[in-house]
Amino acid sequence: MYEACHPSKDNSSIPEDQKTKDACKEKAEHFLNSYNGADKELLVNFLWNYESWGGGKNIKRSNDFTDSPVLNIANTINASSSLIGAIVKGIANQDCLNLLLESEEWKSFEGSSASSDTAKKNSGGKMALQQIFYGAPGTGKSYEVNSITKKNRYATIRTTFHPDSDYSTFVGAYKPTMADAPVYGAQGVEIAKEKRITYTFVKQAFLKAYLGAWQKLANGVDSVDPQFLVIEEINRGNCAQIFGDLFQLLDRSGNGFSTYPIEADADLQNEIAKEFGQGGEYMLANEFNVDYAVPDYISNYGKTLTEDIKLGRILLLPNNLYIWATMNTSDQSLFPIDSAFKRRWEWRYVKISKGYKRGANGELVIKNSERVPLGWKIRFNNNECDWWEFLEAINKQIGSVTSSDDKKLGYFFCKPNLGESFIREDTFVNKVIFYLWNDVFKDCDVSIFRMNDTDDSFYDIFFIEDEQGNTIANPDAIGQLMNNLGVRISPVPYDNDLDEESGDDSDENQDDTQDMSKVKFKYNGVPNSLREIVKGVVLNFISSNPDLTTAASIRDKFKEACADFTTTVVKTENEYNELDVESSKAKCWQAISLNSGEKLYIYTQWKAKNANDNFFKLMKVVENNNWGQISPVE
Repeated sequence: MYEACHPSKDNSSIPEDQKTKDACKEKAEHFLNSYNGADKELLVNFLWNYESWGGGKNIKRSNDFTDSPVLNIANTINASSSLIGAIVKGIANQDCLNLLLESEEWKSFEGSSASSDTAKKNSGGKMALQQIFYGAPGTGKSYEVNSITKKNRYATIRTTFHPDSDYSTFVGAYKPTMADAPVYGAQGVEIAKEKRITYTFVKQAFLKAYLGAWQKLANGVDSVDPQFLVIEEINRGNCAQIFGDLFQLLDRSGNGFSTYPIEADADLQNEIAKEFGQGGEYMLANEFNVDYAVPDYISNYGKTLTEDIKLGRILLLPNNLYIWATMNTSDQSLFPIDSAFKRRWEWRYVKISKGYKRGANGELVIKNSERVPLGWKIRFNNNECDWWEFLEAINKQIGSVTSSDDKKLGYFFCKPNLGESFIREDTFVNKVIFYLWNDVFKDCDVSIFRMNDTDDSFYDIFFIEDEQGNTIANPDAIGQLMNNLGVRISPVPYDNDLDEESGDDSDENQDDTQDMSKVKFKYNGVPNSLREIVKGVVLNFISSNPDLTTAASIRDKFKEACADFTTTVVKTENEYNELDVESSKAKCWQAISLNSGEKLYIYTQWKAKNANDNFFKLMKVVENNNWGQISPVE
């Protein structure tokens, strides 16, 4: 039956003859349909969902598939697995097994073992406890870590390693701080307070995560929440210097706890005891017990493992403390990570791939059963090219020059400005070209940067001066680079949509003597459609008024500036919801997300045929309020 209907395993032993195959399948389906209700569900689960019963072997392996769930649960190593399997088989059908399970000795053992309720409460058992996300720059390593922790609302403490990071900046140390101190008079009576320098222990990222994890483990009732410590750019710091003796704690046992506890120094011991104790910020529950975490533990103080942890005498990573890190493989690390340190981590490669749209909660946007690409463009002069097409071409060149993937560019290496779907030419040159020239090609073949066959390649060809003498990006150099790489270039599409609302922009109010419908416009030097220009104006207005934090306040202030408009430019979400969603008017609005989490809707149907149109009024408002400059494309 397994061979006939298991869809995801090797079916090579099914007879080749089609009739025989069909007969096998028919018998299997008949057998499956002879069950119903919960029995059928259990059978299907057994055949196709190994994780539901802890299996690790195909069920066709009759000699050992029965052992695999037991061995998985027991967290055994290979050397002892066959012996345990034989023992399990030997007692599985014995009458004494039921007597054992009902005995007080078993219940006592079950309550104190690593598989007891305390251990089972750990909600994150499927995730790697120590994991490094690595890959080329811009692949979304930090985003992936953040999306996992944010989606599940995990408590997270973040830190970033750098060349000056050390043990004290990672764990904590005594530092001078300002505090109120009493001032006494001649009679010994306090007469005032003044600020004085005093020394206090300042907790850093590791200690905060360590204390938080133990508190969650000790105080969890029905479940234990994970505590995450996220280290960005782990290879930019000297890991041996930063971790110090904490390195020993990275060895984890099968139960998730550190295998080898270490002694804490006096300062750290006092701080932990204070925080875990009565009235401490991380006070532990009195009934908390983790003596099972380290078998055969022998205390140097004649106490139990739990007592030594509570008093800060030893350090031991709990099984709900997750240490995740990111590593940019293109960085020239000042301090290489040694192999012993590497062995203590799981490694997760984040490959270069196309970017796709995601919803507010990080979920992929699906349309017609397909992921929707972000579709970013590089825009220069009046032209544009596809960002992903450029990445594929330049990464091919990087691979041929460096014989490595480390220096390649990920999709998120460079991003458009807020609210835009294209990368501006100055951003492209100052970020992408700067990196390519200085970190990849400068000492290699630079022919892709040449303007023509006779010129030498220099970085400064990507810059020119405008009429005012300001240094700006050279769009011609960008265009030549694209030609050298074989990247397709196309004109910027314009989208001067007709206004559907009444008012000055209605046909009866138009001045037909001056038809400007063929004129194209640019905002702050970048050609774009009217709807994107208006959107850019609103976004610029928002960034210039940080005190306006709500959609209503932004609407009111913007409406005040556009008092003589016959078209409303922005609406709040409540105002938009008053429209019929299926109506043409509802489709004339585009939503943007504010930092407050609210949505603001921007009107998109604009035209610029004559001076009476609202778009020309908006041009004057933008100029009068210094929100940038809208001008015709020459």
